[in-house]
Amino acid sequence: MVSRLKKAFIKSESGIDILKFKIKEKLKLNNPVFIYPYRGFGTSELVHLHGRILEKEDIIHEPSDLPDTTWTNLKKVWKRYESDEVPGVEVKGLLYGVEASAVSDDEGYFTLRFTNLDPTKLTNGWHTVDLKITDMPFDIEFIETATAEVVISDQQKKFGIISDIDDTIIQSDILKPLKMISNVLFKNAKKRIPFEGVQELYKRLSCNYLHPLLFVSGSSYNLFDMLTNFCEHHGIPKAPFIMRDLGFGPDQWLKQDSQEYKKQSIELILNIFPNLNFVLIGDSGEKDPEIYLDIHECYPGRVMAIYIRHVHSDLRRNEIDERVKGLDIPFLLMQSSQEAIDHAAKVGWI
Repeated sequence: MVSRLKKAFIKSESGIDILKFKIKEKLKLNNPVFIYPYRGFGTSELVHLHGRILEKEDIIHEPSDLPDTTWTNLKKVWKRYESDEVPGVEVKGLLYGVEASAVSDDEGYFTLRFTNLDPTKLTNGWHTVDLKITDMPFDIEFIETATAEVVISDQQKKFGIISDIDDTIIQSDILKPLKMISNVLFKNAKKRIPFEGVQELYKRLSCNYLHPLLFVSGSSYNLFDMLTNFCEHHGIPKAPFIMRDLGFGPDQWLKQDSQEYKKQSIELILNIFPNLNFVLIGDSGEKDPEIYLDIHECYPGRVMAIYIRHVHSDLRRNEIDERVKGLDIPFLLMQSSQEAIDHAAKVGWI
């Protein structure tokens, strides 16, 4: 009975989204629709690119010279979560002559997967993908083309890096709900604070993108613009963000278990880079140690080291210390980024 009610609610949610969009279409209240690509990643064998079809909100999707006030920040937060997605839109991507296409789902998301690319063109680092809307099922104004970015690894280097975000690179105070909410509502990307040494740690580990860096976050894609701006402002290397859809479906942010989501996302990365091993970086605030240890157990030989920023209690530290006794890979429960830098330098990774 509960399952049927949940399915009915999800179906109702999707129906309401589409109805809202059709009403706006009828009344000519739509902003121009555009392709909002997230950063992709892959190899010459497979490139994965995720994106969304949305109504454009200049305050979010364009550079803005609005004053940095509480009102501006609140308006940005509202616009991020009040996004107007467009379902049923066909998108085509072109990467060095290889095409891929997809249709946006009820939440406006699409995923392009490019296969069998020319390895001589896909050197380590960033490349661009040309995107185009090839079928728009609504009579609305839209921006036909866009450009996406994908980071490529030839898997000949030592390793890649998979990192959490909240309380790992950015001070989010997840364990203090009121402070966490205040951070989201009243602080923009420039005012959010990174942990000391994060810039140097990630720059040296990624080695100018020779070692691919990927962020896996339990947050939703609604925060993508804020996080990319945060990293750019604070000198943290550019990287793809694998995040979640905000919704009530079984694979969405409000329903899906965070541990399950993170494990699936890391497995996606491991499968796309089958010949690359990884350093995993997270924090002790939630379940990163357990997730990373589970990955190490399920994929032996693929995890080179686990770095965990300790942001919790002594009891949590003791719990983690007990869990990693006898572990056959380096596990660092660190108070500062410098500890990870020192370890990586000692073993010759940087």
